Amino acid sequence: MYRSKVCVLFFFVVAVNISWAQNYQAINGSSYAGSLAAANNPAAIVHVPYAWDLTLFSAQVKQATNSFAVEKFGLLSSRTNATIATLPGSRKRFIFANQDIRLLNARVSLNTKSAIAFGANLRNFIHLGSSTTNWQDTIFALADFMKLNIGELPLWGQATGAAWAELYATYARTIVDDGDRLLNGGVTVKINRGLAGGYARVQDLGYSPAPAGTPGYVLGNGTLQYGYSANLDQLDSNKTTAQNRRDVLQKTYSTLSADIGLEYILLTGEDEEAGGEFAYNTKIGASIMDIGGNKFRYGGRSRIAMAGKPGITDTLIENKFLDVNSIDEFNDSLATIVGAFSTLSGNLNIYQPTRLVINMDQHLIHNFFLNAELTIPLFPIFSNNSLFIRDMNLLALTPRWELHSVGVYLPMLFNNRQQFWVGGAFKAGPLLLGTHNLANLFSKNKLQNGGVYLAVTLRPGKLYDRQAHYPGKLTRKERRSLSCPTF
Repeated sequence: MYRSKVCVLFFFVVAVNISWAQNYQAINGSSYAGSLAAANNPAAIVHVPYAWDLTLFSAQVKQATNSFAVEKFGLLSSRTNATIATLPGSRKRFIFANQDIRLLNARVSLNTKSAIAFGANLRNFIHLGSSTTNWQDTIFALADFMKLNIGELPLWGQATGAAWAELYATYARTIVDDGDRLLNGGVTVKINRGLAGGYARVQDLGYSPAPAGTPGYVLGNGTLQYGYSANLDQLDSNKTTAQNRRDVLQKTYSTLSADIGLEYILLTGEDEEAGGEFAYNTKIGASIMDIGGNKFRYGGRSRIAMAGKPGITDTLIENKFLDVNSIDEFNDSLATIVGAFSTLSGNLNIYQPTRLVINMDQHLIHNFFLNAELTIPLFPIFSNNSLFIRDMNLLALTPRWELHSVGVYLPMLFNNRQQFWVGGAFKAGPLLLGTHNLANLFSKNKLQNGGVYLAVTLRPGKLYDRQAHYPGKLTRKERRSLSCPTF
């Protein structure tokens, strides 16, 4: 029974978060990414070979864990009798999940040297991590778990998640253009509305064998702290869905965040312009994404508890939480087994996954390109004590064959938990469809690692050709100074 409860908990954590973070990995660095490029580097919206584009809708989900497996379930296989099983073994355990929905994201070239982009997004991140813990199929009671892990003390664990809506506006322009190379810069400003947030932390948790003649274990020291956004207190099963939605949204707060980026482009030679004015040899981008955070108020049931009450055994703990069915009942039970118990109040600030993204895109031959990307999280470097959410990206290498209307992509991903995935994607007209991990399609036990993405983007039917509109003996620098077409 104990194991089944843990499995249900893991399933709930992932299931509630696969609902709404830029990870359209296949098109990062591509000149055809259009408005979606702003979510990887705001400077990347300038060097685009059409006057405008409109992403009507896009969505992506991405998750990674070493804690459980979804068995007997594949995207292209039978889904009957699917189960979720906790993975045995001793390891530091983690769960990552991030998702987004992007609505009516548009990009418009103002002229050859500047462009804007704007749109609305729903985004969500969650991260759980723990100290080294041992889990086996033989665990049926809390004492079994404590026996297996007494050599790993003290134990710790943490979980942080946030969901928000954002309206964004991006402006980018060419800073340097000498006809052979470009330097573009861009900035995005976002107005955020925090929809939900929460965290939990277990620190310095210790226990010891019970005194001689008494079976089991006795709780020692440790701290448990958990908080959530106050707007979730408005949820009431007696209200309609519309009423709950309205009440929850009325208790949210707005914040500002930003992205900044630069992009250096080494153009092809004058005699190598089969790709037109937008052909290039090398493109290098650097951006700092998601500078800012989301503001909430602590919910009324947020608490901090400190262990230290004598005589708290594993059997007593199990009995106290055996019939707990709500957070109020959980708080009541927890208060009876700890030395100190208090309410958390005031502001709850959860920072967004601020990170440095370095992207290099190399033209190989004809319509073949190779993209490499490095993602470095910045918040752990400067402030490891603040509440912040994490992005799982680390390294990516993506070969691609791409034209205006069609493309084939093979992203290879190595995340910051040392998992290696080979993904795949294709573009056909306005449709982009991809998976972060091809194993999701064919394996029946890999769905917990990977994810999918989909985008529908409208573009002009033809690329813009300046030379066709302005024939004559002009240098490339002179042609690049000509205005873009209207639309």
